[in-house]
Amino acid sequence: MKVNSVKVSKTYYYVYKSPIFSDFFCVLGILQIGRLCDIITIGDDMMKEIRLCDDSCFEETINNCIRENVGIEIQQFHDLIAKPGETEEAFEKRLELDIKRVAEVLDKLSCGKSLHGPFWEMNVGSKVPEIVDTAKKYYERAYDIAKRLGCTEMVFHNGYFPGTSYEPKWIERAIKFWKEFLKNKDDIVICLENQFELDSQMLKEIIDGVGDKRLRVCLDIGHAHANSNMPVKDWIETLGDRIAYYHLHNNHGKQDIYGHNNDEHLCINDGTIDVPNVLEYAERYSPNAIWNLESKVEYHLKDLEILKSLGYIKK
Repeated sequence: MKVNSVKVSKTYYYVYKSPIFSDFFCVLGILQIGRLCDIITIGDDMMKEIRLCDDSCFEETINNCIRENVGIEIQQFHDLIAKPGETEEAFEKRLELDIKRVAEVLDKLSCGKSLHGPFWEMNVGSKVPEIVDTAKKYYERAYDIAKRLGCTEMVFHNGYFPGTSYEPKWIERAIKFWKEFLKNKDDIVICLENQFELDSQMLKEIIDGVGDKRLRVCLDIGHAHANSNMPVKDWIETLGDRIAYYHLHNNHGKQDIYGHNNDEHLCINDGTIDVPNVLEYAERYSPNAIWNLESKVEYHLKDLEILKSLGYIKK
């Protein structure tokens, strides 16, 4: 019997290769300092489910995903509007061709798939009904695309910008929107992503107020670092297992460049976020969450090597 010891976040997993279930490690026991953890099962190839964000560079990213055996977050459908000068008929034809092209390539990928929904000017907590209806129209369209592509998760920005609306009422309207949106929907998990929120409280209230397992949090650690007043590890601790999904990338925090914060989407080892420490918190408070690398495409392979060196992906 072959025994392996794999270190993940200061936890030692003692495992053996099952002769019956050849594709998985069966965990005999987990010994952590001061306590004995529950027995679990983890995959042979990966300790975490990892995905790469395509950053609208689908072909390059999907090739990396297939080669590295990781999943993908598709972002090229985040802008579901016609190009300048493009007729609605031409836009619909182009969109249909893009969906079919992407679906055909995704058939070659055996790992997980998620889709990032539209985010430009989307405001589900607006007091203006027409603005909310517009968001709903684009979100419904994106949801249908996600279904066609076989995605199990979708990411939508929460959409609140501090100081533009009375926060308690905005939260109340957002809760109403998501309860209505989720009616008669399938099991795709929708993950609300932080962007400009100053702390985790709003997302916590929305998730708890909706109370549906299909609505969770996507914690973007770069946005939290650059735009909020709360350390990233405090976001993780306060949101806990409400987090089903992470966007992982790095930056240099609050920088007023050209009138706004420069969210650089760097390699996870560059910038001022202590990513190894953040990942340990993620494992502690939201161990089942998916990790999506949202650094620029040029950094993806380097980021995967870093995760391997940290023990989160099998070498």
